[in-house]
Amino acid sequence: MSLTNNGFSSDQHVAPNSLALHVDSSWPETIAPGTVIEVGLSGGVDSVVLLHVLAALREKRGIVLKAVHVHHGLNSRADEWADFCRKYCMALNVPLRVEHVDVKHNSRLGIEAEARKERYRVFSEGLSQVVALAHHQNDQVETFMLAALRGGSLRALSAMPRMRMLNATAQIWRPLLDIPRIELEKYAAENRLEYIEDDSNQNPAFLRNWLRNEALPLWRERVPHLDSHVISSIKSLQGELALLNEVIAEDYADICRSGWFDIERWKSLSRLRRHQQLLHHAKTNGLGIPRAESVEDFARTLAQAATAEWSLPQGKMYAYRGRLFAQKNGWENTCPWVKNGGIQQSRLKDIIQKNSFTLDRHSFGLCEEVLDSLCIIRSANADDAIELAVGRKNVWKILQERKIPPFARRYWPVVIDSQNRCVAIANILVNVHYGCRNGSMVVFSKFNQFILEPK
Repeated sequence: MSLTNNGFSSDQHVAPNSLALHVDSSWPETIAPGTVIEVGLSGGVDSVVLLHVLAALREKRGIVLKAVHVHHGLNSRADEWADFCRKYCMALNVPLRVEHVDVKHNSRLGIEAEARKERYRVFSEGLSQVVALAHHQNDQVETFMLAALRGGSLRALSAMPRMRMLNATAQIWRPLLDIPRIELEKYAAENRLEYIEDDSNQNPAFLRNWLRNEALPLWRERVPHLDSHVISSIKSLQGELALLNEVIAEDYADICRSGWFDIERWKSLSRLRRHQQLLHHAKTNGLGIPRAESVEDFARTLAQAATAEWSLPQGKMYAYRGRLFAQKNGWENTCPWVKNGGIQQSRLKDIIQKNSFTLDRHSFGLCEEVLDSLCIIRSANADDAIELAVGRKNVWKILQERKIPPFARRYWPVVIDSQNRCVAIANILVNVHYGCRNGSMVVFSKFNQFILEPK
């Protein structure tokens, strides 16, 4: 292919080649024509080659091809790399987004892990259905060895899957995972592709760099087929992990068959399966991955105590009345009346429509004139009381009687009128002086799961 002075092809056509044929022949059935694929483009040889290959296949496969470059700001040449990626994508007629991230140098994760976390956050925030990453066979071997050196579990030793979910709507795809790096370098040379050499990849202070540049070359001299042996082990481990995941999914479906995590059903499992269910519950709810000792400790507590609380990297679990609730850090801030310290006074119907509440028909609910009156919605406090058919009762007492878990009780929404009287407790009941037969109940549907004693 002809090259312009800046090193990029002036010809938009990318010739067929063995690497493109390989990617084409192993094309996933889930990536149909019209799929939007965004390539993670660092500017290194791996991602430069991947974008080139997918550009060769985009017409045949009918894909919409894009790219994303994450600007970490960790290298003095970071701006140059972003410019390189812009020019390369322009030459291939591929839209590029460049995202700047702030990598915290003092993160407990370490710079490498923090940078990775930021990259995947950027990938997840994109609008593509598939994020294509250029990890290759050498990366896979290194990932396995690092996991082994760090005492990794089956999940860690299984290294990187070819495809996995990135979030609820997008997948990660690694089409070069069984291709050695040397083949990518050959492809780049044959197609006269320029790419970036990151000098930080030579820094032995990073364990992966030491492994790649010093340890693995020596081991390969001693064990010529080391890579193929490791890849074979990874494939075996991935098969075992797939089987384990099937068992975990079956157990989880049984535990949650009533619509919640049933602690008594969880107790019926063996010790190891209990541990896996706690890990799965944490992962499913986005609470992060806890340490093995933490899982062991909480499993022991949960098997014995009626109530328990477990702090996780991104949230907490609460055991209460036979159910295990999982809540992300800051979950309460998704509640509009908590986020702003209470919803400002307005017509009640307007508040409901604008703040994710609904009005459900109820045998004894709010009258229409109340819905047109000025009210606020805020979290219940210790002094709130509501008038019943006989007498008045403290709102917190009512929440206790309905078996609302303590962590949810403190944020329970109440409707307060302009005279500071409690008009209704959302999802539960209304003040006898404000209600009528076949009226309306103010409902925040996410909170229905917390009512363990409905009337």
